[in-house]
Amino acid sequence: MDASTLVALISSRICHDLVSPISALTTALDILDDDHGADMREQAMELIRNSAGQAAVKLEFMRATFGAGTTGPGTADLGELKELARRFIESQKPDLVWTLPVQTAPRAAARILMNLILVGLDCLPRGGQLEVTGGQEDDKLTLNVIATGPRASLKPAVRAGLAGEMPEGGFDGRSVQPYLAFITASGARAELAARESEERVELIVRIAA
Repeated sequence: MDASTLVALISSRICHDLVSPISALTTALDILDDDHGADMREQAMELIRNSAGQAAVKLEFMRATFGAGTTGPGTADLGELKELARRFIESQKPDLVWTLPVQTAPRAAARILMNLILVGLDCLPRGGQLEVTGGQEDDKLTLNVIATGPRASLKPAVRAGLAGEMPEGGFDGRSVQPYLAFITASGARAELAARESEERVELIVRIAA
């Protein structure tokens, strides 16, 4: 895939995730523009507060996942990323369990981890639990994202993206995001794998610490 196509598809993924809260803001402003009663105005203000908060959280998470903070040399603060992930997942169905004892990681590892969290969320259509765990042994860091819940599964297009393969029908905003995880892992000489069992998907990356 050429760079311009990759950028376009990642941008589509980001915009897709922001459509809902931004649309809700527009609806609330339309209500305020019309001559409604006090009850409707208060509902509109509550909708604005909630939607603005959701949009801000999603933007912060996406910036950490795709932005400069998780690219290039240096390390990333996993404590900050944990907080971003907690706030991002809080408004969705799954519960986050973060048992990863490591406090910092190479930026490439942090980018892969954040992308795998998105993949894990996509594996849980009916909610469940998303666990972030792993550890460091000698010079290797292992990061695991485990999605457990009703009908938890890895879609064929997502599995293809994680393997660096073209999905049947080509890439879209969903399948290109795990492909970005593959590109980052390849550039960092990291091992990327996925295991699937009944109502459980485990995503694994091993990288030099």
